[in-house]
Amino acid sequence: MGACAASAGAHVGLVPEHMREAAPLGVAFVVATGLLLAAATALAMSPESVRAARAAALLLAGLVAFYAASRSTGIPLLEPHAEPVDAVGVTTKLIEALGLVLALRLSRPMSGRRSPLTQEVAP
Repeated sequence: MGACAASAGAHVGLVPEHMREAAPLGVAFVVATGLLLAAATALAMSPESVRAARAAALLLAGLVAFYAASRSTGIPLLEPHAEPVDAVGVTTKLIEALGLVLALRLSRPMSGRRSPLTQEVAP
């Protein structure tokens, strides 16, 4: 949840700059922010939801992949030319990668296992 919220903050902060560069790119950042906020909200409201964790994992993986593409080859219709690597982008992607790992761990169903919080302790 924290990775999604932090990433949303970074994306919303970059919206004005990207809108000035290219409107479709700015809109993509607005959409990313909305999806990240929705994922963070879903995880906060239902922390044990496998569906919310999987959706967050998919979103975070996509954002990391889009960043890699934008820096290596560009993204047709949004930014066709490769952009330089930047500190804010790298930091955001590290946070998203950590969030991805955590979301993947949360997305595993707990069938047959008890939560550590509900296990009984032997006397």
